[in-house]
Amino acid sequence: MLLFHGYASALNPTIRLEDYNHTKWTTRDGAPAAITSMAQTTDGWLWLGTPNGLYRFDGLRFERFKPPGGGDIQIPRIYGLIAQPNGDLYISYMVGSLSVLHKNGVIEHFPAFTPEMGGVRTVVVDKDGSLWVTTPTGLYRYFQGRLQRFGEKEGFSEPPAINVLIDQYDQLWASSDKGLYLLNRSSGKFEKIAMENTAGSLIQSPDGRIWVAGKDRVQLVPNPAATSGPSRPRPADFNQRESRYGGQFDRDGNLWASLCPRGICLLAGAGHTQETQLIPSRQATDKFDQPWQMTALVAIVVLEDREGNIWIATQRGLERLRENKIVSAKLPENKDFSMARDGSGQVWAVDRLAETAWQLFPNAPPLLDPLKSQPYQFVAHDRDGALLLAGKREIERRYKGEIQKIPYPPGRDGKPVDMDVAGIMDDGKVLWMATRQTGLIGLVEGKWLPRAKFNLPPRIFLSVRAAAGQLWLACADGSINFYDNDKLTRYDGSHIGLATGIFVGPKLLVASDKGLAVLEGTVFRPLKVAEPDVLSNISGMAVTEDGDHWFNGGKGIIHVRRDDWQAVMDNPEASLRYELIDVLEGYPGQADLLSRLSTILVDPNGLLWILTTEGMVRLDTRQIKRNMTVPKVEILGLNAGALAFPAQPGLRLPPASQSFNIQFTTPLLTKPERARMQYQLVGVDATWQEAGPRRTAYYTNVEPGSYRFLVKAINEDGVGSDGEAALSFEIEPTFMQTWWFKALCLLAITALLYLLYLYRLRIATARMMERFDVRTAERERIARTLHDTFLQSIHAIVLRFHLVAMEMPEHSNARNKLLNVLSQADEALNEGRSQVHELRNHQLGDIEVAISEASQLLMEAHPGIVFHLNVKGTRIPLQAQANDEASGIACESLRNAFLHAGGSTVHAQLEYADTEFTLLVTDDGKGISEEVLKAGSKPLHWGMTGMRERAARIGARLEIGNGANGGARVALIIPARRAYVRKQRSWLRWWRSAK
Repeated sequence: MLLFHGYASALNPTIRLEDYNHTKWTTRDGAPAAITSMAQTTDGWLWLGTPNGLYRFDGLRFERFKPPGGGDIQIPRIYGLIAQPNGDLYISYMVGSLSVLHKNGVIEHFPAFTPEMGGVRTVVVDKDGSLWVTTPTGLYRYFQGRLQRFGEKEGFSEPPAINVLIDQYDQLWASSDKGLYLLNRSSGKFEKIAMENTAGSLIQSPDGRIWVAGKDRVQLVPNPAATSGPSRPRPADFNQRESRYGGQFDRDGNLWASLCPRGICLLAGAGHTQETQLIPSRQATDKFDQPWQMTALVAIVVLEDREGNIWIATQRGLERLRENKIVSAKLPENKDFSMARDGSGQVWAVDRLAETAWQLFPNAPPLLDPLKSQPYQFVAHDRDGALLLAGKREIERRYKGEIQKIPYPPGRDGKPVDMDVAGIMDDGKVLWMATRQTGLIGLVEGKWLPRAKFNLPPRIFLSVRAAAGQLWLACADGSINFYDNDKLTRYDGSHIGLATGIFVGPKLLVASDKGLAVLEGTVFRPLKVAEPDVLSNISGMAVTEDGDHWFNGGKGIIHVRRDDWQAVMDNPEASLRYELIDVLEGYPGQADLLSRLSTILVDPNGLLWILTTEGMVRLDTRQIKRNMTVPKVEILGLNAGALAFPAQPGLRLPPASQSFNIQFTTPLLTKPERARMQYQLVGVDATWQEAGPRRTAYYTNVEPGSYRFLVKAINEDGVGSDGEAALSFEIEPTFMQTWWFKALCLLAITALLYLLYLYRLRIATARMMERFDVRTAERERIARTLHDTFLQSIHAIVLRFHLVAMEMPEHSNARNKLLNVLSQADEALNEGRSQVHELRNHQLGDIEVAISEASQLLMEAHPGIVFHLNVKGTRIPLQAQANDEASGIACESLRNAFLHAGGSTVHAQLEYADTEFTLLVTDDGKGISEEVLKAGSKPLHWGMTGMRERAARIGARLEIGNGANGGARVALIIPARRAYVRKQRSWLRWWRSAK
């Protein structure tokens, strides 16, 4: 495909121009006015030069061109265009200027060409890269920045120069109104060719001959004897490089001439003629020369594109001629046809309204039946292949040159009567006929029998024969019935819709307004397709020799290849692959449904004859041309809001460009409506997206970042582009989409959460303080109760017992026992006072005060023990809970040291450090036994356990052990954040006060 796509066939000259697909564009359709020249570049674009600027066309949309690479055309008055194999496009102007548009979009002007030279008419590029240019002031050669004029000294006549051309022998031809000249490359001078009427456009036929298209004729240029060297093939893109005045030979040698003298003429095979002169107005095989046939009857230039289409620029618009797959059968415009094939394969059609029979031929007009013996209403064939022609009073059976008459049943009076025949069918045993006068009747063994003699279902809507004596019948109630020699089997087909066709084959198919269904066992299974409407209202099916299936339906002809059909028959869940041949290929209207006949028939030559609502057409299945042109894909630009950006490297979109669209195209000129475009935005689209014929991709809410957009194309015949067009671009973030803005938001959220935490901490602290106050009040009440009632009562009792003891004899045994008891009671009172002190020590508000008062009481009770308190560091207020728990631990430690250590000295140290608060209590006593340290406390004693619980409540570390020099050692270490009352920052104090 890649190697030979440029050599596609030209239009078939045997087809009438009126049967080509003829598309017209005017200014109403967006086409530019007054087109002066055309050319097609290697990327597929059709370029149009006009007095109003340069335009290009991709098959769907006209676009005034502005070079994306910078610059602009020199002036809008364009005279000629010529495309080069390297993709460059030369642009000549009406005022003597010349430019070249390079493939990369950059336009370059040639300053050597000035308005004084006059309009540049034609340009050719020689093999050495030099330019040959014709202008009203003469013939010029431009090479390496130097402009040289050729005149009489160089053998060329005086101006004006008209045309210049390089043939396939690399010979340079130039013409003026005074003669035709050939450059002698050895001498560098021109030699005049003996020829009359040289004024005109130089054109070249595929065999290499040069012609002059003049005012009313096309003349062959004599081949000079000096011509030598091998002929090189004419480039495949020769006809697409530039349009030509007067006419153009297509790649198959057909001449499309604009000198008719009006309109456009086709001279089939003219490029292979041995004649030396062609007169299009006389020799045209076909022409458009009526006002309704063209946008204007003055054809200015003609061009053949790389896909084989013919383009004609007229005074008022642009026109395209391309070959349709479907062409008219050329029958009269009446539309009530039936058709059949006789034993020899000849196709017949009967026009019910005109009551005529026609023989249809592949490459010739229909032939009216030469043996017509009566008005015909219907045509069919019987089990032997004999042709059955239904007339007014009899059926004419033609078989192997013999004609047999089958009369209709007589009327009630026994005399022959005219019948209005609606249809006839031979099932191999019964010849069925339906008429308005008799209804459905059957011919059995030479006798016509009424419907009542057969076991037929009511309200038959469609019928088709199967084997001998068998019929398939669709009824109005939705049922599908199998009639087998008077036996009837009913199948439910109500779910598949109203039947429009029944087709007998290896499997029974029923078409309806809902699609196509196949009979599997006793159930009809609908076939699956991508577009369900494609299979609706099918009324005909034909199978060609290659096994392909062809259906005539509401959308046109549906072609299913043999392998695709078999795949669906083998797998009910598979989707049917198909090719649709519709109005774009010349299909008129829709499949005919009113006649209830099969509306498609294939002849031995593979030609399909098709009945539509707008007449009979034909399709040659063996001569279907495929467009093997490889599509070229181009990304045009990107639009973001009101901003438009050309497709170029390094494209950066401004912030807030999350919604945008990308324009792309594929210049396909045959059937651009059928081209499929696929695109993908890498980073957004997970797979390729189907755009169909659409040429724009839309995106919304795309995040900032770098992206790569890819697009590819597939033409109407499934040929894909040889690569993907790509556009890389970057979307810049807005302020709120930058990473540092997101970091600031994260920081703000973190700060807010921290403030919420502080707020929550404040509430929690307030609740804890409230609970602490409640607990403190309760302790005060208990302390008051103990002091004011219990301790006072015990003290009074002790005093009374003391008085009693004093009255006893001084050394009596009872007095001594009672004094010992009183001593123990005094110790109990002292312990009670200590407990009252402990209950009230929170009121001191300072651990130092608590330690001092506790030690004072303990020293009064134990006068032989000395106590020392040492404070290190700058004093910092303690938090209430920390002060309470630390004071409790200190008092418990001092009490243990005074009561149980057995030493003479007790030390307490408070250290206020920045990172922690430390309480240390030591003595010089006997220390704590290893058994107690290992167990954690004395049995039935809870002092050490209580100290550990107090330390845990404030998150402190408690160390209980023996010192290095003997004696017990208790150390409490509280982290600063849990120990000290810190000053709040001013903003935090404000926020809390606001709260």
